[in-house]
Amino acid sequence: MPFDGIARRTFLQGAAAVGTGAGLAWAGVAWGASSAPGRSEPSPQRLILPKFVDPLRVPPVLRPRRGRSHGELTVTMTPADVRLHSQLPPTRMWTYEGHYPGPTIEVRRGQAVRIAWENQLSGTLPIKAVDYVETAPGRDTDPLTNYPGSAGCTVVPGVADLTPWNVVHLHGMLTGGGNDGWMENVMPPGETQLVTYRNDLLAPVLWYHDHAHHVTRFNILAGLSGMYVIRSDEEDDLRLPRGDRLIPLILSDRNFELDSAGKLTGQLLHKIEKVSKREVVAPFVGPYNLVNGTIWPYLEVEPGWYRLRLVNMCSSRVYRLVLFDEAKKVVPKAFTVVSTDQGFLGAPAAVDGPLILSPAERVDVLVNFAAFAGATLKLVNTRPEVNPGEPDTSNNMLEPDVMQFRVSGGTSRDSFTPPTVLSTSFKRLTAADVPADAPQRWIVLTPPGAPKAPELWEMEEVDADKVTVPSDGVVQLTTSDGVLRTFRRVTGSYAEGSAFDLMLDEWEVWRIINLGGPPHPMHLHLAAFQVLARDVYDVSGFSQAQRGTTKPVTYVRPDTLEPHEQGEKDLIRVAGHRGSSGEMITLAVRFRHPGRGVYHCHTLEHENHMMRPLIVTPHMTMALGEGHH
Repeated sequence: MPFDGIARRTFLQGAAAVGTGAGLAWAGVAWGASSAPGRSEPSPQRLILPKFVDPLRVPPVLRPRRGRSHGELTVTMTPADVRLHSQLPPTRMWTYEGHYPGPTIEVRRGQAVRIAWENQLSGTLPIKAVDYVETAPGRDTDPLTNYPGSAGCTVVPGVADLTPWNVVHLHGMLTGGGNDGWMENVMPPGETQLVTYRNDLLAPVLWYHDHAHHVTRFNILAGLSGMYVIRSDEEDDLRLPRGDRLIPLILSDRNFELDSAGKLTGQLLHKIEKVSKREVVAPFVGPYNLVNGTIWPYLEVEPGWYRLRLVNMCSSRVYRLVLFDEAKKVVPKAFTVVSTDQGFLGAPAAVDGPLILSPAERVDVLVNFAAFAGATLKLVNTRPEVNPGEPDTSNNMLEPDVMQFRVSGGTSRDSFTPPTVLSTSFKRLTAADVPADAPQRWIVLTPPGAPKAPELWEMEEVDADKVTVPSDGVVQLTTSDGVLRTFRRVTGSYAEGSAFDLMLDEWEVWRIINLGGPPHPMHLHLAAFQVLARDVYDVSGFSQAQRGTTKPVTYVRPDTLEPHEQGEKDLIRVAGHRGSSGEMITLAVRFRHPGRGVYHCHTLEHENHMMRPLIVTPHMTMALGEGHH
């Protein structure tokens, strides 16, 4: 039976109603439930749980019922007890429809859908939040934030008392501000958020998640996220792998508390490192990789082609995924990209190297298991400076394994061949496609420790003789055309009153430069964009003490765009590189939906201090406005 049929049948027969106490346990679909002996593996001793003992589960599918002018659907937020590993006690979570991840909502392109998001949560946030302070006495030489348990940590005040305040954002949906899930329009239990989505996108994978102001990181970690898929006739005509060969892979990471005997309790733990002297907080990275809500699952597959739909729902982890064979070698060009954030590429594109997936990023890939009949493969996370498959205790990747594929024996009878063309409507943009007089936006991302957490600065270009160099908020750049430009910070926090006023349906060019530090996955609401360029800059001229440049930040060379970064996007990774190198991303963006939105870093611990509002206004009304910035 095809995947859609299995998942839908299971859900409609009451899969979400399997009780464990006051909550609900996962009762979705398990693929490959017959375990092949001898293929499980131990994890590092301090992580306790064995790997590859549980089959991959598939979230149930929800489809809207037909209404008079649009589809209709009700999705309920409810607490639940969820089993994330067969040897882990049930975990109390906040969920959609009793599942983690939430049900996959599936719609057809052009089918308007009205969704009622009902808040039926209760109690307080089911997370223990603690900080591990860098200067704590008796600090282990290992990165203790990457191990389970809260020993030696300080409880974060107020988190345990948080009651449900929620709002749902459908990430990647192109809609007006009124349906975007504005983060400050939170609702308490007993209320409903009613929105309409037009779904006029060509077969993208989106995801829905909580976006409540100030507490998004906690609400998502508690379990409030799920996949949203727009299907289309164009997609059907491509005859890509479907049914039980179309596999959703929803990636996330978690950490858990220990009891006094050192055993895992199942309680969610938000543990981060706080560098006390600089008041810098390291983002959350959990030691346990989950796929579709299961820790280190396995999946039984046949020799042949599969389509894998990947979504990174982590707080901050950037995945660099490779396929690892039994000889502990990386399978070359294992992934072929067909779709990214906002839909299909023009043609399939092979990935030469790891598949890099930032938080909130999505990608569809084709994988051919035909050459691996009878073998066991692993999906593994890597780092550039570490041999694939090996742990990296210095960078929060104690366990690199993500999941296992068990390929059945026999000869492949798969006749599928990837199409040469995916979308005839997709056009790869260049700078020549954007009007020469398009408004230019310049955004600076500061490194941590300047003096506190990284910040997002909106800049305006000024004459060099109008400002003092060096001084706080003044940045000079020598760009790729050799021109020395001087910029002054206009805003540096969400609370500052001005906002980008953007003209509806007008092209703009945005340039975002990371002056060093961690990568920042930058997400724009209300719009899709294409990445025109990724360039490396020498950022050694930026002074953390001055909070400005003492010598110009200078263009060095162009850098590479990954295959999935060359399609229609709503999120892009802006890396900090190492040493004196930073990165500038150039975007071509057109806002086609009016209203109030935001753009921000999607590292969840950065959202509060790396977010700015934007307002999209039709030309006729903007011409009559007063007082806008």
